[in-house]
Amino acid sequence: MAAETGDKETAKNSKSQVLAIGNAELTVVLGEKPSPAEKRVTELLAERIKDRAGVALAAQGDKAAFRLVIGKVASNERIKEFAATRKEVASLGSDGYVITVNMGNKEIHVAGQSDSGVVAGVGRLMREMRYQKGRVEVPSLDIAETPQMPNRGMYLWARKDFFGKPDQVDRYVEEFALWGCNGIALWFEMGMFKSFDDPEAKTWLDIYRRLYATAKSMGMKSGLLMVMNDAYNTSPTAMRIKPIIGCPDHYLCPNKPGSVEQMIAWQEQVFKALPQIDIFNLFPADPGGCSCPDCTPWPTRGFWRIAKPLADRIHETSPKTEIWVDTWHVNHPTFGGKDWQKLVASLDWTKERPKWFAGFEVGLAPHHGFARMSAEDRKVYNEAKQPLMVFPDISMWANHPGMLVNKEYWKSLQTEMNDYSPELMKGGWPYSERWNTDIASVMMLSWFWNPQKNVETVMDEYASFYFGPEAASARELLELLDDSNKDPQRKEKLRDKLAGLDGSLPEWVKRDWRWAEISESCRFRTR
Repeated sequence: MAAETGDKETAKNSKSQVLAIGNAELTVVLGEKPSPAEKRVTELLAERIKDRAGVALAAQGDKAAFRLVIGKVASNERIKEFAATRKEVASLGSDGYVITVNMGNKEIHVAGQSDSGVVAGVGRLMREMRYQKGRVEVPSLDIAETPQMPNRGMYLWARKDFFGKPDQVDRYVEEFALWGCNGIALWFEMGMFKSFDDPEAKTWLDIYRRLYATAKSMGMKSGLLMVMNDAYNTSPTAMRIKPIIGCPDHYLCPNKPGSVEQMIAWQEQVFKALPQIDIFNLFPADPGGCSCPDCTPWPTRGFWRIAKPLADRIHETSPKTEIWVDTWHVNHPTFGGKDWQKLVASLDWTKERPKWFAGFEVGLAPHHGFARMSAEDRKVYNEAKQPLMVFPDISMWANHPGMLVNKEYWKSLQTEMNDYSPELMKGGWPYSERWNTDIASVMMLSWFWNPQKNVETVMDEYASFYFGPEAASARELLELLDDSNKDPQRKEKLRDKLAGLDGSLPEWVKRDWRWAEISESCRFRTR
């Protein structure tokens, strides 16, 4: 059976033929000096098959019936030998991978172009596996896939919904990497603290360092988002803004004497306190902004008055850091309405622009009152011919307790993202506030790999990976949870389906926090 999903992936898979692998029958072959990502993803694979099937890997040195060879051409001689016979390995783009399952010699190869590609390839292999009690089944596979977008990140909002459980967040970051995510972005929200020396601020910085280290160990990039006129909650009263929409009054006005210098000093201090930042986002509004006469219109006056010298400083400190200009919410009337178009025009290829400018990050929020972009707005970005990333809202729209399922909204996000020129679109940072955006996160990460992949296919893959033998029933449950589901018998069907699954699911599914989120969503929908 052959299938193609987008021009960057080819797959020849046969689900009728499988390798049935029992306990201690599979050995993993890494290179002599494997990277941290290669070692960690092997550990995750071992944990997953042990947890789900009770199957352990063979001990090192044991003669095993099956071999799984993992790595890059540069890190594993066996992958180098494999690549010599498989031209598609050399043809991989950035972060791509090749997976083959040889039914004859019982060998599996996962060859990645990079550490991120290796991790994504092993993640794909895990999703193709079927987990039975006492054995793991691996179908015949021949896959070569390269992501279409280079920046496939996730932005986790710095609140205790996430950061109150740092161990779980560590594992979540690793799980994102298995789905092809190659970057984690965080916002250091200064207004949560009295100063940089506040003990609570130090605690949060320690958490950020930890999460960035986890990301790096999986071959991922680090991203830092900073609101341009953010300030500590003890900021000088004389420098403060007047209260405006979505902006705390301890923020600073860039036209007050000494304020720009103070904001740059604070943000540079945070930047230098963290490990190497790969992508730095200049965030303008919601929160952020000032509506005084000297700062209005905000995009080309107040915002740029901070953003330009701050970016100059960051670039001087770390020349390899990509610096992106975000335009979220700047089309609000308070911030000048269409003035953002002048900012975009001033930074297009035909104008003199800063050396550090990597591109624009645009809001992806079809139902947001002001952050949404119209077809006319998207045309402005396309005509500017600048690199683009998206900042999708997967948290705020129609949020409720438990797992969010909103297929029509997700389709509108995909349609809007695909309205930007493909050659300009470089990926993005979906905005995640809580654990309940998990399916939406997987959806966006899947589209960064292949923007044409349909919603139904992604949901099928999600149900298969997280519900195993009960994937079909779980998929039906997700359909009932979909916010656009208008079935008049929805509540009764939800109760029945939830009760049935609760009695038939494998224990490994019930131990996963995702089941708790889905159950909570069912209870919310059947009140």
